[in-house]
Amino acid sequence: MGMKIVSRQIVKPAEPTWSGILPLTELDHVSVITHSSNLHFYEKPTEQCWLNSSNNKILNTLKESLSRILIPFYPLAGRLSWVGGGRQRLVLECNAMGAEIIDVESSMKIADFGDFYSSSDKFKHLVPQIDYFGTQIQDIPLLVVQLTRFVCGGLSVGISLSHMVVDGRSAFHFIDEWARLTRGEPMQVAPFLDRRILQAEDVNLSQTTQVFDDDENHLTYFNTLEGGKLETPTFVFLTKDKIERLKEVANNKDGEINSDNRRSFSRFEVITSHVWRCVCKARELKCDEITSLFVLVNARGRVDPPLPSSYFGNAVVQVTISSSVGDLISKPLSYICSTISEASTKVNNEYVYGFLDVLKTEESLTMHQYTDDRGTLQGPPYGDHNIMATSWLSLMAMGVDFGWGKEIYNGPPLVRACDGEVMIIPYNDGSVVVGVFLKPKEKFQEYMNLI
Repeated sequence: MGMKIVSRQIVKPAEPTWSGILPLTELDHVSVITHSSNLHFYEKPTEQCWLNSSNNKILNTLKESLSRILIPFYPLAGRLSWVGGGRQRLVLECNAMGAEIIDVESSMKIADFGDFYSSSDKFKHLVPQIDYFGTQIQDIPLLVVQLTRFVCGGLSVGISLSHMVVDGRSAFHFIDEWARLTRGEPMQVAPFLDRRILQAEDVNLSQTTQVFDDDENHLTYFNTLEGGKLETPTFVFLTKDKIERLKEVANNKDGEINSDNRRSFSRFEVITSHVWRCVCKARELKCDEITSLFVLVNARGRVDPPLPSSYFGNAVVQVTISSSVGDLISKPLSYICSTISEASTKVNNEYVYGFLDVLKTEESLTMHQYTDDRGTLQGPPYGDHNIMATSWLSLMAMGVDFGWGKEIYNGPPLVRACDGEVMIIPYNDGSVVVGVFLKPKEKFQEYMNLI
């Protein structure tokens, strides 16, 4: 790949910030517990902003704005630590130790990535590589940024955030505000940092300052997880016209457009329904077998009182939808969409806090935890009948401008993941890229294109 690391630097908040222990909620402890990444590609700025490492205007601008945005977003400058040296719970130490920014030079050109969404194997070099096994957890920055400069003059910004601290909505809130600050505009929406409304069970905070001399604070328990076999992604490109066609089919009931008062099915519901059906066909599952779909639902507006939209933390809950394979294949697409829609509407105040109560009774939450999509570590398998669908449709949009123009592409660096994982990512002009980690790849693509 011809990648050369020019520098690695720690960036601390530009002003003193609140310090202390911030207990994490149970929702922070489940799902991805390593870093999740996002990539932003930019063409060559109109101004020659870099000549060498000592005259890198873009790098210096990012460092300066990062130090300022870490003032209101100070949890990202902290570190994680195990409670009492055990493996049961983690807390966030707000200690202003800072984020890391890495400057990298590449011999590649942006054109080498082609259509971007099918170049996943190259993406892993453009996001920070984090050593979870060889580094104690209290020494791992929660935010790591990699600036990669290509020979064509373009660049990429790879942003890795600890998923223990933020979910996707919070991550993009931070990225948007950081970009706004970098291009010289004031912050628009401050993060809401009070997690007490979703607070985890009481912990003995006096134990969190203990220093450990052994390997107790490493993420070595990943070695004991029986993770699913990792697969490379299969990409299916859905144009805006194809998505509209799916919506027309899904919203047509028995050959007639629905006349009831229910809303039309969303892009997520129709795309996920189509993917679920096609996966079952590609796997050649029998009609009497049961298959499950796991989806994540944003709980911010579903609890009482509602969480602020700027709630900074993890506020998603998992919903499981099950059906017989025969029903998925033989019934109209509207049946699958309705099943997903009805399950999502059940996520209310009682559901969310009931989910929290169940988690609080568990001594260890490792069975609910898995890792990021870079294939370094494995997570729990979904089985050969089920899929896990993660959507970025409501999280992101093209247009993150750090001051040198809007990006030409952004998205997660899909490399490897467990069999059954699905990523739904917005692309240009209303089109969508579906990345599916699946063994029978050819048959799946064939079924997906039958729209």
